Amino acid sequence: MGAAELALSARVRGLTQEHVREALWEERTLAKTWTIRGTLHLHPADELPLWTAAARAVDPPWYESYGLTAKQGEKVLDAIADALDGRALLREELADEVARRAGAWTRERIASGWGYIIGSAAAVGKLCHGPPRGNKVTFVRTDQWIGWKDVDPQAALAEVCRRFVAEYGPAGPKEFAGWFGIKPPAARALFESLDEIEQPHLRKRPPGAVRLLPEYDCYVMGFREREHLVPDAVRERLRRHGKGQYEGIAGVPTLVIDGVVAGIWRRAKRGKRVEIAVERARRLTAQDRRELEDEAERIGRFLDAEPVLVSS
Repeated sequence: MGAAELALSARVRGLTQEHVREALWEERTLAKTWTIRGTLHLHPADELPLWTAAARAVDPPWYESYGLTAKQGEKVLDAIADALDGRALLREELADEVARRAGAWTRERIASGWGYIIGSAAAVGKLCHGPPRGNKVTFVRTDQWIGWKDVDPQAALAEVCRRFVAEYGPAGPKEFAGWFGIKPPAARALFESLDEIEQPHLRKRPPGAVRLLPEYDCYVMGFREREHLVPDAVRERLRRHGKGQYEGIAGVPTLVIDGVVAGIWRRAKRGKRVEIAVERARRLTAQDRRELEDEAERIGRFLDAEPVLVSS
């Protein structure tokens, strides 16, 4: 969640952590749930049905992986909707309520931190994250929390594909398959089924644009192929980084200069101070250093903490 908040901060001038939480839990203009690649995302609330429908277009019926029939799967989803009617429940509470309604076998699957049935229920709009209770997440009914509408899955997938190309193009089926989490043959069939997709023209950008992006930032997640994003000097640092060894650049906060990773960084908030330690993989110009200091200030304002920048 901290990474998602910082990703928004890098794109919305003057945004604070409190603004994000108000949008999620008070204004309900953002929604948090499982969508593409089966992972948690924040989406504009009015667009959540589009993204869940697109994910359903490429996933097999969820109940088949549990050895259930369509009727049995419907019973589980109805139990989730009934349990959440008019209230927010912790994961453990939801597991107990659904087990009473649909069978004890569901308890372990719902209580698991990996999502399982909860993630499947999110994909069909039965639930999303509700306001946290202390440091624990809750779940609410999507239709009651932000409203709901049915969207044709194939039409949604086509729209998501066009958006991907508009944001990350030039791009083709291989790049889309890697980002969306589907098999290349399915991506090729999708591209072939669509009318001509308008590809953005390559254009030179002015140097500069220093950014401190968090782990799993959408820029890094969408950048294909990654070898063009990550120079050799940064790859060497990833081998010594805990998450970097296993998740590559996606799981590591990045220093990005002119669209290319120029180093990695860490953050540690202690009281009213946040230490930002940057490991750069190239020399910085005087302008780069000024912009890096501005980025540290931005993160400090967002977290309501005094930034302490350490660059090596």
